[in-house]
Amino acid sequence: FKYMSDHRKILIFENQYTLTNYLIKKWISLAEEAIKYRQQFTVALSGGKSPVEFYCKLSGLKMFDLWKDTYIFLTDERFVSSGHPDSNFCMIQKNLLDYVNVANSNSYPMVKHLENPELSAHNYEKEIMQFFEITQKGEFPRFDLILLGLGEDGHTASLFPEGNGFKEMERLVVSENIKKLKYPRISLTLPVINNARNIIFYVVGKSKAKIVKEIISRKKQFPASQVDPLNGELVFVLDKAAAQELSYQDSYIHEGEAIRVNLT
Repeated sequence: FKYMSDHRKILIFENQYTLTNYLIKKWISLAEEAIKYRQQFTVALSGGKSPVEFYCKLSGLKMFDLWKDTYIFLTDERFVSSGHPDSNFCMIQKNLLDYVNVANSNSYPMVKHLENPELSAHNYEKEIMQFFEITQKGEFPRFDLILLGLGEDGHTASLFPEGNGFKEMERLVVSENIKKLKYPRISLTLPVINNARNIIFYVVGKSKAKIVKEIISRKKQFPASQVDPLNGELVFVLDKAAAQELSYQDSYIHEGEAIRVNLT
């Protein structure tokens, strides 16, 4: 099983503790660089269970100069109110935003009114266009960082294999109504994700090992395997359990507390 040689980077950590420590350092370095050169740090964060520990640790970061210039968007959301226990925004708020100096005006929940998912998607698209000063079709925002999860079915954000959202190449935000899901979803599209400066897949647990191998080998087409930045860095941050089906043998180097797999 060979890896394609490309701009992807795969980091494997002993456990979630060392993994989240790496992510904290990465967050700080990306934020400092973005604020130095562009006066703001723009991120799109994912929900789910995996990043909760990271958000909790990140909430202890009391670097006022970084937070005041940080702008938080979401990669995707369930079509529920922003205070609902199943809301990604609610989870991020409870574990991160409530503890740091991000102004309310600097955080952007996807669902503001429970009219219909398509309208929420359209409104979020307008908010993004306004924020990034996008004036025409075919232009996409350039986030400094997009943090993604990975589902066992190969979905990422709320772009599912059985949906149509991952095929959308013009819009910035789409709504999806997948039968197997409890709620309709709203998601950033692949062109938005692939335009980011930095994309990090955060994947932990042995239940993800099979799909991690599939996505990295790119033998099958899943929404997640189509994450391929145009001019940015893509990093897979894995714990050992999630990486257990990767056969890298001697093709790795140590990078801090991680093993970095060489893509050859």
